[in-house]
Amino acid sequence: MHQESSSIENHDESYFASFTDMLVGIIFIFIILLMIVANNFQEATDAVTKINESRDKVLREIEKSLKESGVQVTIDIEQGVLRLPEDILFEFGRYEVNDKGKKALKTLSDVLGKFLPCISIVDNQSHQDSCTKLNLASKDGLDAVFIEGHTDSVGTHEHNWELSAKRAISVFREITESSPFLNEGLKNKNGVPVLNVSGYEARRPITTIPENFHLNRRIELRFIMRSPTPEDVKKLKDAVGK
Repeated sequence: MHQESSSIENHDESYFASFTDMLVGIIFIFIILLMIVANNFQEATDAVTKINESRDKVLREIEKSLKESGVQVTIDIEQGVLRLPEDILFEFGRYEVNDKGKKALKTLSDVLGKFLPCISIVDNQSHQDSCTKLNLASKDGLDAVFIEGHTDSVGTHEHNWELSAKRAISVFREITESSPFLNEGLKNKNGVPVLNVSGYEARRPITTIPENFHLNRRIELRFIMRSPTPEDVKKLKDAVGK
C-alpha cells in the first residue's frame, strides 16, 4: 500500500514538473514574441521620426533660402507648414496674384525646385544636387504638399470659400508655370504627383482676436509625410548598421 502511494506521489510530482516546464516554455515564448512586437514598434517609431526630421530640415532650408532672397515667410515645424501672408501675394479680397506676389512666387518655385526633390521621387537625379549637404535620414518620405488657401471670417461663407480656393489655385498656377518640374517631376512613392490644392475658407484660423484677423488671410504649404513601410524600416536599420 505504501509502495502504491509512493508511486502515485512520484507520478504527481513528475506531472507537475512537466506542467511547470510547459508553463515556463510558454512564458518564454510569450516574452520573445513581446520583445519582437516591442522591437518592431520601436523600429516603426524610429522610421516615423526619421521621416519627420527630414521634413523639418527641408522646411528650415526652404525658409532660410526664401528669407535670404527677401521673401518673408514663417514655418510651423510641428504642423509641417510653410506660411505666406496675404499682403505679399494679393490685394485685399482679390485672388489674382499681384506683381509683388509674382516675384515672390517665382522665388518660391525656384527654392521648392531645389529642396523638394530631397524628400520626393524624381526621375532626374540632377534635381537632388543640393540635397547632399542636408544629410537626410529619409529621402523619399514626402506624400503630398497641399497649397492651402485661408481667409478670415469677414464676409459671407460663399465668398470666402471661393476666395480661398481661387487663391490656392492661383499660387499653384504661378509656381508650376514658373517651374513645370514641380507639377510633372515630383512624385510620391505611389507615383502620384506631390503638389495639390485645397481651400479652407475661415475654418482654420491662426487667431480669433479681431484686430489680428489679417493673420488668418494666408497661403500655407502643408507638407504631408507618408507612414513608413517595412522596407523603410529595413533600409534605416541597414543605414545604421543594425
